[in-house]
Amino acid sequence: MGIEKLRNSLLSEASGEADRIVSQAKAQAGTFLEEERKGAEAMKAQAEKEVKGRLEEERNERLAWARLEGKRIVAEAEEDAIKSVSDDIMDALGAMHGSAEYKSFMKRAIESGCSELDGNVVVHVKKGEKALVPKTKGISGIEDDLEGLGGAMIESANGEIRVNCTLEMLLEAKRDDLRKIIHEKLFGERGENESRGKDEPEEQAGAKRKTVSGGR
Repeated sequence: MGIEKLRNSLLSEASGEADRIVSQAKAQAGTFLEEERKGAEAMKAQAEKEVKGRLEEERNERLAWARLEGKRIVAEAEEDAIKSVSDDIMDALGAMHGSAEYKSFMKRAIESGCSELDGNVVVHVKKGEKALVPKTKGISGIEDDLEGLGGAMIESANGEIRVNCTLEMLLEAKRDDLRKIIHEKLFGERGENESRGKDEPEEQAGAKRKTVSGGR
């Protein structure tokens, strides 16, 4: 084989090898680019998913806050309405002095209070209401120094024990029942706890009428 033919043969083989290498490189580059493209698309999809999730969480949080705020506003409005009606009832009770109902209440309350204490007692009433104190056994004195809506405070002779028969105590004892009645009249049968928007524990209705020591 001549030198010329050998040179041509080597050049041909080198050219073929170069073409093969270039072709292989192109294939590898194409595969790499495809993998990169898929990776970029996956990252983009993941980022979009995370952004969407965050936006949904923020939306839900805002909706939850709006619902709570709405319940709070409604609860405050209902509470104001109930307080207004309660104040009207207080005013009505304060204005019933001198009525037959009030005289009857005083008689029953004082007699009941005296029966809870042994021995002599002192009855405290509002100014000008001494005449409403019934002639009950055990009453050793009457004082017209009671403040408030009305009613009576029956006190043991030594001042250590008192039986609270005031209108304020009567209202306190019936406070929860009164709130329920007012709420149903104003807002229907919907439960009062629902309007408050929170599970508030109800206070026990009615404080004890009989107390030891302390001021009136």
